[in-house]
Amino acid sequence: MTSANVSRAPWASRCGHPAVWFGVVLLLAVGTAGGWWWHHHVAAVDPPEVADVQDAEVRQAIDRARQRVLSQPHSASAWGLLGMVLLAHRFDREADFCFAEACRLDPSQARWPYARGLIAQKRDPNHALPWLRQAAAGNARPEDSTAIRLQLAEALLERQELDEAERLFRDEWQKDPENARAAFGLGLIALARGDTAKARKFLTAARSNEYARKRATVQLAALARADGDIAAAKAYEQEATALLDDPRWPDPVLDETTRLRVGRRGREREIDDLEKQHRYAEAAKAYLEELRQSPTPWAYIGAGINLARQHDYDAALPLLRQAVRLDPNNIQAHYTLAQVQFTRAERQWQQTPHSAQLKEWFREVTEHARRTTELKPDHAMAYLFWGLSLKYLGEPAAAVAPLRQGVACRPELMDLQLALGEALLEAGQSTEAQIHLQNAQRLDPKDPRPSAALKRLSRDRKKVP
Repeated sequence: MTSANVSRAPWASRCGHPAVWFGVVLLLAVGTAGGWWWHHHVAAVDPPEVADVQDAEVRQAIDRARQRVLSQPHSASAWGLLGMVLLAHRFDREADFCFAEACRLDPSQARWPYARGLIAQKRDPNHALPWLRQAAAGNARPEDSTAIRLQLAEALLERQELDEAERLFRDEWQKDPENARAAFGLGLIALARGDTAKARKFLTAARSNEYARKRATVQLAALARADGDIAAAKAYEQEATALLDDPRWPDPVLDETTRLRVGRRGREREIDDLEKQHRYAEAAKAYLEELRQSPTPWAYIGAGINLARQHDYDAALPLLRQAVRLDPNNIQAHYTLAQVQFTRAERQWQQTPHSAQLKEWFREVTEHARRTTELKPDHAMAYLFWGLSLKYLGEPAAAVAPLRQGVACRPELMDLQLALGEALLEAGQSTEAQIHLQNAQRLDPKDPRPSAALKRLSRDRKKVP
C-alpha cells in the first residue's frame, strides 16, 4: 500500500467516497434551508377576521393593523400590534390568536405571553399562571418587567401560593421601597400568615397611594378591630366608606393597549381616564356631549352614574330612566337605576324615614332590581337591593324570597347573609335567621352588625314565655 493510500484509508473508512461526503453536506444544507423556509413560509397563518364591527373608526383601525400582518406575516411585532388593537376593542379571542402567533415568532419577548395571561385571567383564570410566568422570564423594558412580575405575584397570591408571591413582591419592593403595589401585596401576605405588625407596616405604606387607598384602609380597619382598638377601627371604617373604589394599578402594557382605542371605545377610554382621576363632573359632561351626538343607552347610563357620584340624583335618575326606555332589556340600565335610586333613598331615609316620597323611591328600586334578575337570574346584588328595599318598606316577609335567591347565587357575600338574617328575624323566623346571621358573622368577624342582630334575636327569645 502506498503512502497515499495509507494516509487516505482512515478517512475513507470513516466517511466513504468523497462524493458521499459531498452528498451529506448537501443534504444538511438543503435540510437547514428547508427548515428555515418552512418556519418562515409554510408556518405562516392568516390573521383572524372580525365580523360585525359597526364603528367605522374601529373597522379602519383593525383593517390597518391586519394589513400590516398580511404584508409582514413573519413579524412578531406586527402580530402583537394586531393583537393589541383587537384587545383594545374587546375582541379577546381574536387577540389571543394573534398573541399566540407573536409568541411563536418571538418566544423571548415578554409582552405577548403577558397579554395572553391577562386574557386568561379574565376568561380562564386557571390557565393564566403559565403565561404570566413565561412573561416574567422574558425580555421586557424595566417598567414592563415590574408590572408583569407584580401581576404574576397577585395571581399567585389569589391562589394562596404565598412563598413565590412573597419573593416577587419583596424583590420589587427592595428595588423601589416607594412601590405601593408591592407594599400592598406584602401586607396581604403578612395578614394571611398572621403577622399583624408586618401587615400594618406595609398596609400603612400602601394607604398613601391613590391606587390602594380604600383597600388598605379597609384592611387596617379590620386589624384595628382585631386588636380591640375600636376607636381606630371606626375611624378607618368611616374613612373607607367615604372613599371611592381604587382604580386599577398602572400597567404600561395595558395602558398602551388602551391608547389604541378609537371610535366609541376611544371616547370610553378618555372618559375612563377622567373617572379614574375622580373628575366626575367632567366625565358627566363628556357623556352628555356623547348624548348629543349619539343618544345611546350607554351614554345615558354613563352620564347618570357620574351625576349620581356627585349626589345630583335629580339630574341622574331621568337619564337612567331614559336608558331603560331606549332598551327595556338592558341589564346594566335596570341595575344602575335600581342602585342609584336605592343610594338616594337610603340617604334620605336617615332624615325622613316615613316620607311618602321615600316609599315611591324604594318601590322603583324593587321594580328595576326585580327586572334585572329576570334578565340575569344570577345577579346577586340586584336581589340584595330588591330585598333591602322591601325591608325599608316594612315588608320583611316579602323581602325573604329575593334575599334567599341572592344568597343562593353568592353565599359568600356577607351583606346578603346579613340582610336575609335580619329579614327573617323581623318576619319572626328566628331559627333560620340565626343560621344566616351566624353565616354573616363567620364571613366578617370584624363587622359588629351580625353580632348586634344575634343579640337582638337572643333577647326576643327570652321574651317569649
